[in-house]
Amino acid sequence: MKTFIEFDDENFDGQYCHAAHVRVIDNCGVIQEKYVDIKELLQALSDSTVSENEMHRIGKLPQHYYDGVISREGGILNGKIVMIVPKGKRHTVYENTKYHIPFPTMLFYFEIVDERIDKTMVYALKGKRYRENSVLYNYPFGNVSLYAHTVCWGSNTLPKINDLQTLDVICSLFYDSPSNNDYYTPKRSSSWDYSNLRGVYERLKDFEEFPEEILVPSGSGSLGQLLQNLE
Repeated sequence: MKTFIEFDDENFDGQYCHAAHVRVIDNCGVIQEKYVDIKELLQALSDSTVSENEMHRIGKLPQHYYDGVISREGGILNGKIVMIVPKGKRHTVYENTKYHIPFPTMLFYFEIVDERIDKTMVYALKGKRYRENSVLYNYPFGNVSLYAHTVCWGSNTLPKINDLQTLDVICSLFYDSPSNNDYYTPKRSSSWDYSNLRGVYERLKDFEEFPEEILVPSGSGSLGQLLQNLE
């Protein structure tokens, strides 16, 4: 069966000005045609469509969730999530030495593929309020690429992401993981010129808050530009 719908700018010689001409040809070649009110036609077409959008339960969000998109095809979680963790003092390890130092506000960007972390990117932020024009800064320590801003997880085994709240565990694991000089670069990781990361940690251990003035722009633009990855 074939259906033809015709809308005529000349309103079919002045008749049926609010109607469409509908012609139906069945498999035997029999033609049926009539004029149908446009509003009724649109309603009929709307009622006949099948929506492909499905609702999925989000579940509990991570503590510092900022934005994101998810899908659950076949019940398997996939998504892109942005988290912003406020600045504060945290325990960390450089090689075999434990430190308690201030960290800047941190932005984590996660890509989840088939319930596994496929990519983790980390940036630093300044201030307490974050807008689309907020500048992304380099992570000022080690283990994060200054080119791609991706995390080197080393031998860490990351848990399966069955729900978004598990990302809190991933963030904690990042802070707790031992650091070394991998990806650390003087004057680029931060504006300080220490030849290795230990010098940075030794100086910061006497600070109560991270000195934001030493942060170096990442070259990746703004928070708003990063959020375009979610579209």
